[in-house]
Amino acid sequence: MEKLARWTNIRKEELCKVENPFFSVSIVRNNLKSRRYVQELCGVTDLLRECGLYSSVALTGDQIERALRPVASGEWMLIKDQPFKPIDLDKWWYAKICNSRGDGEYLINTLSTVLGPGKWKIDDVRVNKVASSAAFFANFLTSRGDEGRVFLSSGKDFANTTRTVTQKWVPLDSEELDFAPSSAIHRYGMEREVTQIYVEADDDWDVSGTSWHWRPVIANEEYEFNDK
Repeated sequence: MEKLARWTNIRKEELCKVENPFFSVSIVRNNLKSRRYVQELCGVTDLLRECGLYSSVALTGDQIERALRPVASGEWMLIKDQPFKPIDLDKWWYAKICNSRGDGEYLINTLSTVLGPGKWKIDDVRVNKVASSAAFFANFLTSRGDEGRVFLSSGKDFANTTRTVTQKWVPLDSEELDFAPSSAIHRYGMEREVTQIYVEADDDWDVSGTSWHWRPVIANEEYEFNDK
């Protein structure tokens, strides 16, 4: 049995079955590359959803690497009946915290008292239904003047819709520890919300110079430094 699970859902007694992240990455990568042809690894759908990858079709190389980052850091763990090399509880931060909590407790309870350097990571995206519905209706009335065009086929049909992005403060990955001395300090698990609006704005990457996108722009992961 193989199963992927986020560190907050790993119990202390399961750590002996957690595969080393180095080998976990290879296993998960092969599974992602073979989607639609082999049985999907349990937990993969939840991993992809957290990474903002909702499509059920084949993933691109960049999308696969994006999904593998939390596996490589140990944030998402691969549980196996017989791991090739069990995760080192002293080397990997997430495993160390899992091991230090009391039996039967979830990590989220432990995180409430842990402060440290880290980064903001998108944890949830929620459409503001009431405000967005009003914007959709106004856009629909405007679109009726565009003969031959199907509504919702253009970015302007989504104009002024809004959504709320929730970011969570999480530890730095092992390859990011050089940022720790200059990083801001917050409680792990702390959340902040940012409201975005869908507008046509400047875009240096688009040939026309503008594009429809969410503003303010928010990266999947953002660093906060002491001098901010």
